[in-house]
Amino acid sequence: GEDSTATVLSASAKPGNANEAARFLTQATFGPTTTDIAHVQSVGFSGWLDEQFAATPTVTYRAYWDTRDAAKKAVSSTGSAGTNEVNHAFWRGAIAGPDQLRQRVAFALSQIFVVSMQDGCGADHTQGVASYMDMLASNAFGSYRNLLEAVALHPVMGCYLSHIKNQKEDATTGRVPDENFAREVMQLFSIGLYQLNTDGTLKTTSAGKPIETYKPEDIAGMAKVFTGWSWDCPNWPSNNCFKWGTDGSSTYADKWTRAMRPYAQYHSISAKSFLG
Repeated sequence: GEDSTATVLSASAKPGNANEAARFLTQATFGPTTTDIAHVQSVGFSGWLDEQFAATPTVTYRAYWDTRDAAKKAVSSTGSAGTNEVNHAFWRGAIAGPDQLRQRVAFALSQIFVVSMQDGCGADHTQGVASYMDMLASNAFGSYRNLLEAVALHPVMGCYLSHIKNQKEDATTGRVPDENFAREVMQLFSIGLYQLNTDGTLKTTSAGKPIETYKPEDIAGMAKVFTGWSWDCPNWPSNNCFKWGTDGSSTYADKWTRAMRPYAQYHSISAKSFLG
């Protein structure tokens, strides 16, 4: 909050008036309604939060996308759902969804764990983006560690930050593992560029310079961890599955929605060292 002297609310605390309830709902939902304001005044802050933790969405992104895709295909052999349906699913949940807090948190997470529907990874695989948003929602109230793993193993993120089909180092050719995701997982998704004090201010050297949290060798070491991950595939762990997500005759229709799997033959088995 804006007031650093604000007191911690008791478990049974209730808004003192409608304005307090509306302010709370502005932070925790996509906007207060008259009915919701009255309800928070009735059940209190913690009571409302408990209800939201238990609430389930009426329609998930994936279910909405699949339903609209089937409807379009029924009308035209070339019809299919796309980016519009992902956006529609967002607005449907934001405006009328019963799980406002979960969707609000998932939306916030989508601004941190960014993927795109402007590049081929997302634009060509919007069912995958729908499942990615559902993944964020399902992890919205859990541990950050589990969330980070789910994000790392989603094929849309694997495509966007290029660690899907990432191969171990090869001394003969000079190939090294792709470092994109390893860098971003530290810079954007966790510790950030510079060390911080507990109050959020920068730690500095005696010369007043900020202290970097990681170095190039940390990125290189962590990049080895993210080798050998690729499509979930009927013929896993064949080489074709790793490279193309198919064994040549069969493929999962929803390979863009299934968590990536490890392929030992492409995973770096050399020593890995990073962040101490």
